[in-house]
Amino acid sequence: MKIGFLITLLVTGIHFSTIAQETSEGKIFDYSETKHELSLDFAPIIQGNYPSSLLYRQHYVSKNGKNVAFRVGAHLGANIASTENSTSTFDPDLVDRNNQNLNVFLGKEWQKQIQSRIIGYYGADLNLGYSRSSFNVTAGSTNQTDFTIKENSYSIGTIGFLGIRYHFSKHFSASVETGADLGFYSYTTESNANTNTASKSKSKSLGFGMIPLRAIRFSFHF
Repeated sequence: MKIGFLITLLVTGIHFSTIAQETSEGKIFDYSETKHELSLDFAPIIQGNYPSSLLYRQHYVSKNGKNVAFRVGAHLGANIASTENSTSTFDPDLVDRNNQNLNVFLGKEWQKQIQSRIIGYYGADLNLGYSRSSFNVTAGSTNQTDFTIKENSYSIGTIGFLGIRYHFSKHFSASVETGADLGFYSYTTESNANTNTASKSKSKSLGFGMIPLRAIRFSFHF
């Protein structure tokens, strides 16, 4: 499936390049005409993580004449699975997994045109996240134990980013982005067994990390 996807990307790139050759090299794009941008991040898909994230940009010129953009994006994920594990036909265990997560980020970027088709940009995003998950095992025999584990987490942080964008044409572009993340995380974990024993734990952490490949975005400008 990944090979097919990469082939599709290659064909799409060739198609966009053909369009670009038909466009005047003097002025490939003008954000005063195409102020809005909607993009899809393909990096999670290439890395085997689903789904991807969407990003919206609104381009404008600041009071001091700089090309800037306001940006807002979101990533929504969900995974629900149920499997049956058994060492014999008489004692199967039913395992249910349920995971959801939501990340919303908004920020501002500053841009510098490098060449008629290329723009460099940098900025920072405020990132807000929430996720919850549950793991439930239903025992298949009386000498086994049912148990459930639930976890909720919240996060808030900032992501500094640096990127470069290439315009195939006035309405289509691709960009690659790297960054660094500083975030605060809060976790709550609950576990419960059919023996009426329950436990609850909370933890908090502050983390910093580099994001070598934050995004590979394909954008439509309008």
